Amino acid sequence: MVKKRKTANNDLRSRANRAGSAALQYYTAAAQAIEEVKNTQLDAIVTASGICAEKIGRGGVVFLFGSGHSRMMVDEMTPRQGCFVGFYPLVELSVANYSAIVGPNGLRSALYLEKYEGYAEQILQSFHFGPDDGFIIISTSGIRPLVVEMAMGARLRKLPVIAIVSRRHCDSARSAHSSGKKLIDVADVVIDNRTPVGDCAVELQGLDWLTGPLSTVTGALIINMIRCETARILVANGYKPVMLPSHQFVRNDNAEDQLEKFYEAYRKSLRHLYE
Repeated sequence: MVKKRKTANNDLRSRANRAGSAALQYYTAAAQAIEEVKNTQLDAIVTASGICAEKIGRGGVVFLFGSGHSRMMVDEMTPRQGCFVGFYPLVELSVANYSAIVGPNGLRSALYLEKYEGYAEQILQSFHFGPDDGFIIISTSGIRPLVVEMAMGARLRKLPVIAIVSRRHCDSARSAHSSGKKLIDVADVVIDNRTPVGDCAVELQGLDWLTGPLSTVTGALIINMIRCETARILVANGYKPVMLPSHQFVRNDNAEDQLEKFYEAYRKSLRHLYE
């Protein structure tokens, strides 16, 4: 009996250590999370897209904000091939440029600023928001003071807030803001990126922490679903968005002309923010 049990355990370890097993474990987790987004979050995505289309159709701007790695989802929305005028990437480099890791512009200072209360308001004061503007705020944890206060500041200005978070993480974690509020407590619409607590999905023997974060995969999926659904609603309402074309085509005069139209329309869309 003991010998059979040892043999079974050895077989399990062998399968776990097989080449490609960890890669497939991540693939399976990502595919499941993607399917969960489709099955559970479509209504929230459609609602969020309706808000975006309403604001953009009236000449407003939908701001996107994410600190740390969440900044990648901001970049995924705009500027990006297939994007259109109406979305504004609110990128604060002090909390989104940390690739040096140590030293100047390192990770330590960025993580500190995410916890510093009052910082978000200093960012928001740079703009004259209008009644037709809105916000998408991305944060997997949804508990840091920076993202909570960004949402609070938007709501104080009577702007709708769409949040993209991990429900599992946000519900289970304690708020780091002195109010006790989390991003999900302030947002008008919450979209769950279906990632686990801590984001990572792959546990390997010999590692002290999990690896394989999922929020980039499902976050980019959600952003593009919002973008595409917003475009559909705008076109259905008779509004033709000004698109950013693919600029990968060499010597394509149509693409170059459209790129100039995009620049000019984008410039005009921001005018009310500074007047």
